[in-house]
Amino acid sequence: MTQKQKGYVGLGVMLALGVGTVLGSDPLYKAIDVMSTEKVDYTPGAYVGSAQGFGGEVVATVTVGAGGIESVELAGAGETPGIGAAALEQLPAAFVESNSSMVDTVAGATISSNAAMEAVQQALDQASGKIDVIEREAAPETEAETEAEKSDTPAVDAEGDYTPGTYEGSAKGFGGDITAKVVIGDKGGIQSVELTGKDETPGLGADAIKNLEPAFVEAGSADVDIVAGSTISSEAAMKAVQAALDAASGAEKADAKEDEDAGETEKAAAAASYAPGTYEGSAKGFGGDITAKVVVGDDGSIESVELTGDGETPGLGADAIKDLEPAFVEAGSAEVDIVAGSTVSSEAAMKAVQAALTQASDGAGSDAQADDAGKDSAGSYKAGTYEGSAKGFGGDITAKVVVGDDGSIQSVELTGKDETPGLGADAIKDLEPAFAEAGSAEVDIVAGSTVSSEAAIKAVQAALDQAK
Repeated sequence: MTQKQKGYVGLGVMLALGVGTVLGSDPLYKAIDVMSTEKVDYTPGAYVGSAQGFGGEVVATVTVGAGGIESVELAGAGETPGIGAAALEQLPAAFVESNSSMVDTVAGATISSNAAMEAVQQALDQASGKIDVIEREAAPETEAETEAEKSDTPAVDAEGDYTPGTYEGSAKGFGGDITAKVVIGDKGGIQSVELTGKDETPGLGADAIKNLEPAFVEAGSADVDIVAGSTISSEAAMKAVQAALDAASGAEKADAKEDEDAGETEKAAAAASYAPGTYEGSAKGFGGDITAKVVVGDDGSIESVELTGDGETPGLGADAIKDLEPAFVEAGSAEVDIVAGSTVSSEAAMKAVQAALTQASDGAGSDAQADDAGKDSAGSYKAGTYEGSAKGFGGDITAKVVVGDDGSIQSVELTGKDETPGLGADAIKDLEPAFAEAGSAEVDIVAGSTVSSEAAIKAVQAALDQAK
């Protein structure tokens, strides 16, 4: 790094320090991290950084080589087991893959993820000479010592703006009321959340509300990620927790929220009032027609859904439509989350269910739905074999795409010999059937392998551009 470049870095650090002092909000290293995207020269060695996590300090030991990050080890004894602690186990590989401190946060563990990123950035700043090497006075406690401490230590008393005490809130879930019991600690933060919903679907909503309890504590608010396949139960849990927090904040919102929730419930019930009976609908899937058999009960709600699609890909579309059956019942409509990697099959299942429900509501529209589905699935590429490439994490990724006589993608073969084994290398293999399933280059990125996934998508798109 030239003297001039060092001067720019020094000026940037001073500016970040000034902003951090004035605003007193986000940690300094978050400001430093986004100052520049230019290549940084590191001095090889092992560096240690730290940041405040959800339950205590998160420590990152980063080993840096001439080419960048070689390994990352994260420790955070105070992070929540199964949430923040699990995130710290998942993130090291992502840091190595991205070769930077900027990675995707782990869903439901935002605080722990951000702390890990800040700790890694602090270590990298030492390796690049942006800041002096930090000498730690003592090594982190051993796992055994920490566990012994935890057994005699009460739950973490997070800071917040709520009045200490125990509060309750409730909201309408899928099968009945979901009640939230929220304990606010002496420092004004959420100490614990207990959710009860005895009428939620076993294996779906019932499991979802239990999984959400630690997530609310981790987030310190009612704003958490919805559990896939249990949207109604998840949203009801969030409303119930928010109602309790409204009471804890002293805001006069509880009655208004109850009225609002009741209005929404009445509207939903009116919208989902179908004529009792058994109805069928179909739509074009990835490998053929997907048929939905929908049973509507005497109360006008969806009682069961049975999906059939013999031509769907085993392990992808075939599994997806089975997973979606209880999701339709849980949602009470044809609007459910798409199963990752099986977009075409998922959308066809939704169209088929909607076609059945259209008959249950007014006896019309099934044929139109099926026609629309057929139009959506028509291939638009010229038959042949095409190749495209894009820059991956370790080198070029090449895509060989075969388009069949019907104009649809028949197969995709991806090659990237320099991608990281166990990460990018596995990701591009997992993506091959996903491209064929989707019928396009628009597929979900594989978690932890963003660079390799995006390169594979670009390579497939380059091949398909030739096929137009």
